[in-house]
Amino acid sequence: MKMRNIYKIALTATLTFSIFSCDFDTKTYQELPDSDAYRSVQDVQNGMTGAYQALATYRFAGNYAIAFGDFIAGISDGSASSGHMRDISRLTMIETTAEISDCWNYGYKVIDRCTRTIQGGKKILAQKDVLHLSVKDEADINSYLGQCYALKALANYYLVNLFATPYNTGADKPGLPLVKDDPIPLFTQVDRSTVGETYTQITSDIEQAETFLTASKAQLSAFYMGQMGLQALKARVFMDLGKYEDATAAAQEAIRLKGTGDGTGSDSNLSDANYLSMWTSLAITPEDLFTIAKNESDNLSSNSLNTLYGSYRCTLSNFTVNAYADTDIRKGLIGKNGGGSNTKKYDGLPTSAATSNIPIFRKSEMSLIVAEVAARKNNIADARKYLLYTAKRNTAIKTEDDLPATADGLLAFISEERVREFAGEGHRLYDARRVGEKVKMTNFNNLFDVAKFVLPIPADEVNAGFMTQQNENWDAAIPAK
Repeated sequence: MKMRNIYKIALTATLTFSIFSCDFDTKTYQELPDSDAYRSVQDVQNGMTGAYQALATYRFAGNYAIAFGDFIAGISDGSASSGHMRDISRLTMIETTAEISDCWNYGYKVIDRCTRTIQGGKKILAQKDVLHLSVKDEADINSYLGQCYALKALANYYLVNLFATPYNTGADKPGLPLVKDDPIPLFTQVDRSTVGETYTQITSDIEQAETFLTASKAQLSAFYMGQMGLQALKARVFMDLGKYEDATAAAQEAIRLKGTGDGTGSDSNLSDANYLSMWTSLAITPEDLFTIAKNESDNLSSNSLNTLYGSYRCTLSNFTVNAYADTDIRKGLIGKNGGGSNTKKYDGLPTSAATSNIPIFRKSEMSLIVAEVAARKNNIADARKYLLYTAKRNTAIKTEDDLPATADGLLAFISEERVREFAGEGHRLYDARRVGEKVKMTNFNNLFDVAKFVLPIPADEVNAGFMTQQNENWDAAIPAK
C-alpha cells in the first residue's frame, strides 16, 4: 500500500456537514499527526470531520464507489462523446485507470482517518478525570468515535466488494489489507487478509460503532452516520454473510428509527408526488437513513454525479429503461440526454445543476431486504407486505395480491424491483455479486458474471512495493463481445 496516499488530513474543519461534504481538492494539507496530537474534544471532532470529507469526495462515495456499482453492472453506460466512465462500462479498465486508483486511495483515507481519530479519542476518554471532561464532552467524544467506527466499516464494505470476491463464494480468497486498532506506519509492507477476515473486521467495527453511539445517546440526523445508517449498513453486511434473521432485525430497526412509517405496503408516508420531487431537494427526505449532503458552495462542477449524467452524457442502459412499466411513477425519473436516457435523480437544483445529495442508505432498501429474507424463508405474506412498499410505485400494482405468490417468483421480482428502485444509486453490482446473478452489459453478447470479477489493485500501489499482491487474472471473467 502506498502509504503517502493516505496519511493526510485537514485539521481545521469544523463539524458542519456543509464543510465535510466538500471535496478536498483545494484544501491545504498537513501531515496527519499521531494520536498524541489529539488533546481536546475539538481535535476528535476535527478528525471525524476529515473522515467524512474523504468519504464524501467524488473519488469515493461522492461519485466513484457509487458510479462503479452501476457502470460495471449494466445499469449505466459511459459516454462515447466525453469518454467518462467509458472504460468502466465497456470493461476495458486497466491497472492504471485513474478512477480505480482514486477510489482505492480515498477509501483508505477514510479508514486511516477514522483509525487515528478513534485512537486519539480513546486516549482522551482514558484521561477524562485529569482533563475534567464534562458529561457533554464525554458524550460528544462517544458520538464521534461511534461515527468513525461506522464510517470505517462502510469504507471497508465498499472496498472489499470492489477489489475482492464475494463472501459467499470466496471467503478464503484475498481480501483487503486491514487497518485495525493502529494506523499502518509509513513505508510498512502489508499483506492482504482474506475476504472472511475483512468481513470480521467490518462486523467488529459495526459492533464498536453501536457501543459508542449507544453510550453517547446522540440523536443524529440522516446527514450523519448515526444509528439509522449503522443499522442499514448492518442489514446490508448481514445479507452478504447470509445471516438473514440478523439482517431482517437490523433493517426493521433502521425503519423504526427513521420513524416515517413501517415500510410495508400500508405505509403511505411518502406520496408519489413527494417521491418524485424529493430528488431535487437538499433537505432530508422521509426515505433518508444516511445521505451525503451537498450544497452550492461545494463547487462540485465536473466532479459530481450530476455532471456525469448531464453534460458528460452518460446514460442509463436500455436494460434499465426497459425495466419500467408505463404505469410506474419512477419512469418519471428518466430523462433524455442526447441520443439516450439518463436518470433525473441527479438533475440538481435550479441554481446549481451539479448539486444533489447522494443517498447511501434509504428506507426502501430496508423494506426490500425484509421482503427478500421473508421470501427466502417461504414467508409469502411478509414478503409481499414489505415488497408492496416500493412495488406500488407502479400504479398498476395496488395490493399484495398483484405480486407473485411463490418464493421463487418473489425473489425474481425483488431482483427486478431493486433495479427499478435504485437505478443511478449504485446498488446493482453489489446486489448481483451477493446473489450470483449474471448481468446484461451493453455491447456484450454474453452475460457478465460479476461475482467472479474484481477490480485490479491500482498499479501504483503494487509497484510502490508496500503491497505486492495483485488480483491475478482479475479480467478473466469479462465476457466476450
